Amino acid sequence: MFISHGSGKDQGKDQCVEDAVSLLVPELKRRGYEVFFDVESLRVGDVWAEELYMELFACDAAVVLLGPKTLEAPEWVRRETEVLVSRHVMKDLPHVLPGLMGGLDPKQARKVGFGPLFRLQACIQDRVAPYNPPPSLDCSVTVFVDWMLAEFANFGEAARDERVFEWAGRIADYLDKAARSSPKRVLTAAERLGLQDGDLQQLKARIGSDILLAFRLLAAAKEGGRLAQAVAELRPVLDGSLAGLVQELLPGWADQEAAECFLPAQDDDAPNDTRVIIFPARLPWMAEHHVERALCRKPMSWRVSTLAEESDLPWSEESPASRLRAACMEQLHDLFRVPPWNTLSDVEAIPGVLPYLVVNLKDYELETIIEVVRSLAEEFEGLKVLNVVVLAPEDVPEPKELEGCGLTDAVVVHPSPTDAEQRRAYQLYMAMDELLEQCG
Repeated sequence: MFISHGSGKDQGKDQCVEDAVSLLVPELKRRGYEVFFDVESLRVGDVWAEELYMELFACDAAVVLLGPKTLEAPEWVRRETEVLVSRHVMKDLPHVLPGLMGGLDPKQARKVGFGPLFRLQACIQDRVAPYNPPPSLDCSVTVFVDWMLAEFANFGEAARDERVFEWAGRIADYLDKAARSSPKRVLTAAERLGLQDGDLQQLKARIGSDILLAFRLLAAAKEGGRLAQAVAELRPVLDGSLAGLVQELLPGWADQEAAECFLPAQDDDAPNDTRVIIFPARLPWMAEHHVERALCRKPMSWRVSTLAEESDLPWSEESPASRLRAACMEQLHDLFRVPPWNTLSDVEAIPGVLPYLVVNLKDYELETIIEVVRSLAEEFEGLKVLNVVVLAPEDVPEPKELEGCGLTDAVVVHPSPTDAEQRRAYQLYMAMDELLEQCG
């Protein structure tokens, strides 16, 4: 448990924060938590001490205590908050609790860089039972501490997803390569990303700076523009490996909760039928990004194939179902690595790899898609491990239509990406594509 706190300047301590620490720490230790809270002794000059940095990225849960006086000297707590919230956004840190205390001024707190903490606070306020909303900003320290301890009781044993840290580690490897070639380029990329003076000093010191910047880059994928500008700065020093960095970063825009809809149930080791996923999005690569986001781009853990648009299929007098079946069989040969001279009877699940076939609902009738997929699964037993993603760019099929197609168990991705999110993702995708074209 990492507790980030600042008590304000020497002339005006935040007594509420100090009282909260004195109440929280012994009680958390009594409950069996390993608590790291002696942060102030490790804030040296402009750069985090190595131990402080390690604790920021090693913790399984965190608390940020913020009072009015802290806003007079916010730099350290703000930087720690950005790291913790970035990890939380990427699902690497399951639990971050904002401790907004002492009647602090929200407007001033946002002005000095604590906007992410208030967005986190808003998410907590919107939860339902068994969780309770956070207390008011002017509540007593005892009320606040009681609420926080009750929150810890609800946390259970959820731990960080190590795959996210490994994902960030792969990005950090690219950044390390860039920094060895031109530290200035990495600093300029960080500036394009919006990092401020204290964070830039951390990058200059090279104490954990690569992983710090990796998480910030992943989180920036949701915004789009800044990320493209930052990556463009690294082009001269990464050259041939820039495409690898871009591929790692692009799925960061996808919502983690939506991405998890693409994964089979943990206890579904032997599926009885092909799984159908209804995805309200416009472009096939958006589905692949969600798969990659769900799997944290773990190497060799997914394969995605997209069916050609109906207009691109060879003309034939056969029925739409027959044409679709022929197109599916061609794609499935590739998806399951079956040689073209063999039949799909030779399909075998690739160990550790999830297969996905993406079909666009604007090109084919839902009933036809399901008819073809099921007939193939009945004929070829190995296809039961297949995940079929049905893109629904206009409207998600109504429950009655799904029921009519025998899809009562279909997964409808939620929350679906909004038009604004898809627009930003498209702009980011195109900007990165143009950047790679410039690289030749």
